[in-house]
Amino acid sequence: MVHPHGVRRRVHVGDLQPGDHACLLFESDEERASILRDFVLGGLDAEDKILYLSGAESPDGPGVLWDECRITTVPGGLADRVEIVRLAEFLSVTGQLEPAALMRRLRTAAARSREEGYRALRVAGDPCAALCDDEHSAIGGPGVARLLRYEALLAKEFSSGGALAVCQYDIRRCEPAALDAFASAHARSVEADPLVRTAELVVVRTYRPQGLRIEGVVDAGSHRRLRDALRSVAGVRGDVRLEMSGVEFLDLGGLRLLMTFARARAARHATVELSGLPPHLLHVITLVGWDRTPGLRLGAVHAC
Repeated sequence: MVHPHGVRRRVHVGDLQPGDHACLLFESDEERASILRDFVLGGLDAEDKILYLSGAESPDGPGVLWDECRITTVPGGLADRVEIVRLAEFLSVTGQLEPAALMRRLRTAAARSREEGYRALRVAGDPCAALCDDEHSAIGGPGVARLLRYEALLAKEFSSGGALAVCQYDIRRCEPAALDAFASAHARSVEADPLVRTAELVVVRTYRPQGLRIEGVVDAGSHRRLRDALRSVAGVRGDVRLEMSGVEFLDLGGLRLLMTFARARAARHATVELSGLPPHLLHVITLVGWDRTPGLRLGAVHAC
């Protein structure tokens, strides 16, 4: 399946491996911070060296990265495993990104990380940040070609398996044509690690729209996990969507959990949409009369 913005394959950020070159298309600071936090903490667990490309003009240091990831508790002695590189160092006098210069820096950092005994160099950053004059400006025009050149060099360089990268692109700050081009330059798109991952059930937090994607089997043994996952989005302002096209089985106890969640949303003047319901589940909900549950909205039915 082709991603709406051209990305061919979606992968959980915790499943990335050396050699991967993926992109994160984000639309909120919450989404970006959540996935970046998992990327960084996963790198620390995997004994990777971490390099962050920062567009900030503030003094460099690990604290910059901890703040952007919203990590409040940091294991001690990790400063030597984190390098913050300012993208402004690789801009020409006219403000254009110099892809070759940036790649030389990353190539040197990857080689040094191997010499120091790390498994791989783990790179993250928002390459657009260096090209935006202010928080309201949009990326488009001549800067796109240079960023695409950088992405092509990065994909070629990292294919050897000595490094992995997540390139972040803010949907709010990219013109549509530019966003399509950036996304298509990556073989993979990252998403949050699952809130629930068992042999039978996977539940993933989604941000566009806000909600959860539920896949697999929900039975008595997984009610507690589903309840906890629903609680993780209970504080979301506005409506929530539960994407259920991947649900293979959902028992009555699981359906009751969803109805209880919908009623709680109604109390907050919001709704929960069940999207992609298999026809047989829609039939059960209608037969029992749960389609009239306050706060519940039934979306498109999944075509079997």
